[in-house]
Amino acid sequence: MPAMEKPLLTFDMDGVLCRPPFGINPGKGQGKDRNKKGTRGILWFTESWRYLGRKPMSGAPGGFAELSAHFRCVVVTARSTKAEGLTRRWFERHFGAVPELHMRPSWHETSAQYKARKLTELRPVAHFEDDAFTADWAADLVEKVFLVDWARNRWLARPNIHRVGHIAEALPILQAGSPPE
Repeated sequence: MPAMEKPLLTFDMDGVLCRPPFGINPGKGQGKDRNKKGTRGILWFTESWRYLGRKPMSGAPGGFAELSAHFRCVVVTARSTKAEGLTRRWFERHFGAVPELHMRPSWHETSAQYKARKLTELRPVAHFEDDAFTADWAADLVEKVFLVDWARNRWLARPNIHRVGHIAEALPILQAGSPPE
């Protein structure tokens, strides 16, 4: 009898697995428009180097490994494909392996639009996010959203959004809703 495929989890990278710049989560995510057009701003042009020197979020490597024992864990990041080499080296250095990566191919989609499209395609059982706007949208698309608890996203509350300080805190919630392995 073939082994059952593990349920899929998707993870944003920055603010979830990787520390944001200066350890500060950048935005509140309020008042954004899902239909806004993407822009080719300065951040898009700095993709290949602006992630240098970042450390993992507290507990992220161990939590990711723990979750990977029970789930298929995939990264869905709005980082540009221009940063793919740097991102792969970062995972190798800090996590010891490179997970399946889905990276934004162009600036024509906003970060949230890209992630919403990928979540619709991949159909995970849960998504891990730090941006409130994206988490709110993801909650319309997946059964569970785990929102890394940052001061700037505390305004968001929905029944299927679970706040976590560390990603491993999601495991009991995920196992409570999963069939035994």
